[in-house]
Amino acid sequence: MSIFTEKEISLPAEQIADVIKQIKAKADAYAPAQLDLMKEFCSFDSETHYLPGNARAVEICKKHLEPLGVEFEEIVCENVGTHLIARLKPENPQGRIVLNSHLDTVFPVGFAEKYPCHVEGDYLYGLGAIDCKGGFVVSCYAVRIMQELGLLPNVEIDMIYSCDEEQGSMTGRAIYHQIGEGADAAFIFEPGYINEAGQHCVVTSRQGVILGNLDIKGVEAHAGCAYSQGHSANKELAHKILELYGFNDEARGIYYNAAPVSGGRPNGVVSGDANMQFCVAGIPDWDAYHECERNLDYMGSHTEDPVCTLDLSYRMLFPPQEHLPESTEIYKTIKKAADLVGMEVIEDGVHPDCEDVHGAGDANYFGEINVPALDGFGPNGFDMHSTEERVYIPSIQQKTELFAAYLYLMGLNL
Repeated sequence: MSIFTEKEISLPAEQIADVIKQIKAKADAYAPAQLDLMKEFCSFDSETHYLPGNARAVEICKKHLEPLGVEFEEIVCENVGTHLIARLKPENPQGRIVLNSHLDTVFPVGFAEKYPCHVEGDYLYGLGAIDCKGGFVVSCYAVRIMQELGLLPNVEIDMIYSCDEEQGSMTGRAIYHQIGEGADAAFIFEPGYINEAGQHCVVTSRQGVILGNLDIKGVEAHAGCAYSQGHSANKELAHKILELYGFNDEARGIYYNAAPVSGGRPNGVVSGDANMQFCVAGIPDWDAYHECERNLDYMGSHTEDPVCTLDLSYRMLFPPQEHLPESTEIYKTIKKAADLVGMEVIEDGVHPDCEDVHGAGDANYFGEINVPALDGFGPNGFDMHSTEERVYIPSIQQKTELFAAYLYLMGLNL
């Protein structure tokens, strides 16, 4: 039986309400510290593979996690960065959960100085504020609040703060598999969002992504004097671009995209080489994933010009995270926690009933090993991956209260 199987809670409503009041008071008291942490976190460059930025982020995390009495493990990946693991282990745990967010961002070195972190009204503008620095801030302080109240559930809590999510977790994937294997659930603190109805969305499935490359070899020739002797790699590339886009499936939200593309030398020379990089996004499940593979294999198996040759390769960037029934069971308790703290949540990302298209993230890797993974517990904001990225400051406290209340209900269910 899952540790998340709901049991009848016999506590008086007044007693539960009193705990929620304490959680809210703690969250309110910690809100200034969380905002200060956000300002510090967003004040320096932490692009994937930028080791000084990663080192600084790890030290900040450790400073804020140390009061919890966690056991640290640092997994150093050469020329990539350090993945920080922090574990809380009760003496006789009745289960194990994973909390996760990432410390790297997409912004090149120098952008933190060019676009400094600042507050305007209810928004903190900062590079990586919602993706995913705010995720650490919420997860750390939700656990801290419940520990200080003596109300953490009797489970082992493994916190993974990774360093290469923005480039597909090339080294993080193995860590998620290693630590996630056998866990009862994973909670991912990527940015949350609110739908048009004002509901906070808990994401229980995400799409997969494929990245690929196609090199084309043709035959160069003078474009005026010997055109017929040439075999244009660019012309072949044009056919392949159209073929790739022909695989798009709008009904299922699966999209093939070519970018960037290049080819040839001066315009007086029939191009002897061409290249396109491409991605396939919005892959909802493994059946669709294998269908995409077949499409790409077919594209790489033939040419319009028989003299031209192709070299096609592709790899999985993110596996599809299929919806698991256990995730919905966990969501039901999250909804109860939301009701208690005065929030409205819905389960989103349930394919094919979800109206919104969700991107990929590290939740996909936990789903790959059949660990129920629920995402969207980070604070809300706007314009992720842009220089206008900003977090809605009140949502930091809201999401902290939500996850703290969920930890409380989890403990009551054990």
